[in-house]
Formats: sequence, C-alpha cells, structure tokens
Amino acid sequence: MKLDQSIVHRKLDSKLKIVGLEVHDLLFVLLFAAIMNLIFGQTVLGFYLVFVVPAIMAVILFIAKRNKPDGFLVHLIRYYMNDGRFSAGNKGMFFKQTKVRINESKFKR
Repeated sequence: MKLDQSIVHRKLDSKLKIVGLEVHDLLFVLLFAAIMNLIFGQTVLGFYLVFVVPAIMAVILFIAKRNKPDGFLVHLIRYYMNDGRFSAGNKGMFFKQTKVRINESKFKR
C-alpha cells in the first residue's frame, strides 16, 4: 500500500438521491401516500389514491427537478411563503445578540 497515492471520489459533496429524487422529496411522496392510505385505504378508489397518484407525483417531481440545483423546491416554497422583502441588514426573526469578552481568562484569579 502506497502512502503517496489514494483514490479521491469526485462527488463527496453531492446530495443523497434515491430513485433520482432527493431524500426530502421522496419522503414527501411517501408521506402523502401514507396519509392517503389512512383516509382512502378501504374505499373503492383506494388503490388509485394510494399508489397511482403518488407515483404520478414522483414522476412529475423527477421531470420537473431535472437540471435544477439541490434543494430547489425547498427554496421555491420559502420564496413564495416569504413576503418578498429581503434585506442584508435585517437581523432576522431568530437573531440573538451575545456579548463576547476577549482576552479574559475563564478562571478567576
């Protein structure tokens, strides 16, 4: 085993995709199918609402998200849920100012 050579994989920072969908998109489709199963599972249309509609949704997501960056739908939903005003100087909803003491020992003498 040589120490000066090693294999480096090119896609270390890529997102996890299952069946071509990002994990949160696939979880959304599966959660939708589970809710439809709880509501319409024992009805006549149960098969179509539990299996066919989520499969169509997954295919539409797969086609619509082709050549889009990771997290595209999450950012799109956040964009439309926001009021449309963005500011670089805005402190934000969860901003908490903390005081930092510099050059002080943690132990009192």
